[in-house]
Amino acid sequence: MIPAEFHDLLSSTAVAMVGTIGKRGEPQVTPLWFLWDGERVRISLVDGRQKLRNLQRNPLISVVIVDPARPTYYVELRGRIDDLVPDPELALEQAVARKYTGDWNDVEPPGTTRYTTSIVVERITSQLGH
Repeated sequence: MIPAEFHDLLSSTAVAMVGTIGKRGEPQVTPLWFLWDGERVRISLVDGRQKLRNLQRNPLISVVIVDPARPTYYVELRGRIDDLVPDPELALEQAVARKYTGDWNDVEPPGTTRYTTSIVVERITSQLGH
């Protein structure tokens, strides 16, 4: 359960830094938009990208969200991903884009496969920063 004092941060348009593990054990971190549905952090992943390949091989993940206005206010969610589910309607991608920009334009080539997943949180580290 993610503490309530971080729900506003998770609902904001702060960008998540998502860490996965590469095939040689190296960390790979990328910025990513996400959706907080009140219970889970959900992400959309593009077929063929490194992050998806890493998670298909090893489901461990770390997601850090920092408030850009208060950099000492952050939450890190460590755990693993839930099932990777194809998203042929791009429903999650569209919802995420609307959260951040108010609109959606598909920037991927037509026919690109997307997957959705959510974070199964096993450990939380955080700082409330005042």
